[in-house]
Amino acid sequence: MSRDTIQRFLESLPPDCLRVFDINFQQQFYDLTLVRQSLQFADVLKLSDEELPVLAPALGLSGSNMTIVKELMKQYDLRLIALTLGDKSAILVSRDQVSECQGIRVEVVDTIGAGDIFTAAMTIGLLGDHDLEAINYYACRVAAFVCSQAGAVPDLPNELRIII
Repeated sequence: MSRDTIQRFLESLPPDCLRVFDINFQQQFYDLTLVRQSLQFADVLKLSDEELPVLAPALGLSGSNMTIVKELMKQYDLRLIALTLGDKSAILVSRDQVSECQGIRVEVVDTIGAGDIFTAAMTIGLLGDHDLEAINYYACRVAAFVCSQAGAVPDLPNELRIII
């Protein structure tokens, strides 16, 4: 998909549409121009503790994780930033609230898909207008479950199918 196609798609979305940008840097293969463009269209940014140190200097930002997150929110008028810190925690930062969910301990089998399921669960919570703490806890629970299973898309148990 070309950069122009992505831009036209984003421009065609209705203004009340929730636009979530999950950076998903793959090693050194990313286009900074496209990243900046996508940030300008985004309402929500999801990134990991591995992606933040790559993104920040590329955008001329420095400081603590929270300093960088707050500057990103301000520069790009983001509604929310989700920063995942692997098995340690996940932090959701909105314009007026911060939620930190400590990592949920599981026996890790496979981490592939954990970030994507976190983003999906968080997005469902945001669309349902749920409390930030509940959204973060649910997203962490679902991501932890995925890490405990083989493969990126395991069947969720019934207790995790109940959306927040």
